Amino acid sequence: MVVNGRSWPALTVEPRRYRFRILNSCNARTLIMKIVTDPLAARPATAALPIWYIGADGGFLPAPRQSDRILQHVWERVDIIVDFTGIKAGTAFYLINEGPDQAFNGLDDRGVSDPGTTGQVMKFVVGTLSSKDATVPPDHLTLPPFAPLGAADSTRQISLSPLAWADPISEVPRINTTEIWELTNFTADAHPIHIHQVEFEVVNRQPNGGAVTPPEAWETGTKDTVIAYPGAVTRFNVVNGDHGTAGYSSTWPVTQVTVPPPTQIVPSGSREI
Repeated sequence: MVVNGRSWPALTVEPRRYRFRILNSCNARTLIMKIVTDPLAARPATAALPIWYIGADGGFLPAPRQSDRILQHVWERVDIIVDFTGIKAGTAFYLINEGPDQAFNGLDDRGVSDPGTTGQVMKFVVGTLSSKDATVPPDHLTLPPFAPLGAADSTRQISLSPLAWADPISEVPRINTTEIWELTNFTADAHPIHIHQVEFEVVNRQPNGGAVTPPEAWETGTKDTVIAYPGAVTRFNVVNGDHGTAGYSSTWPVTQVTVPPPTQIVPSGSREI
């Protein structure tokens, strides 16, 4: 595994809170990452530190959300905080990957990556404070105001099916309309669904014949990439703007949306990986 161009790097951190912005730039690998104390622990491993989500693809979440893992398909981004406060100098933690070494189809089954190779991402070693810690506990953060996209004008049903990029246009959304897209994945694997230059909100998911499930903790803000699980409907709220693009089954003309500039909130010790 490579982080910022380095294989299995080690990062010395102070006993304070760090912000990490993480992009899954793998060609096809789905990452399921946790912070643990033993990189070779039996999988699934128990997380040693929680992950605090504060943002996703499109910006900040409405509020910080806690989880024990990071689930990222290709090109998804997360903005997280990890709290190393109060931890003894010399303590080591490891960011591991429990995603499979083959195509991902959900959280049920296809095994996990090799704990000795693709199952390890990087190491953190806690050092000592170099200055006063002025960082804020993640659950005390007030994030910038979040403006929901608004109610949908209509619902559009689309699917992952074997149409080609060059096939005739099948979908013609109207500019400046808001729609619920119900995307059914008829393939055997999970797929990252990305819409160019458009942000959307994940509404819910529903396995065929199953119960509706809400968005994951890290999906409560705006996104431009979402995981569509096999044999399930993924629903998301879309404002049709410029460069909404094609998927497996559908192509459509381009239209326009205005995106406000991002707001920064950087606790002390911020890092990018």
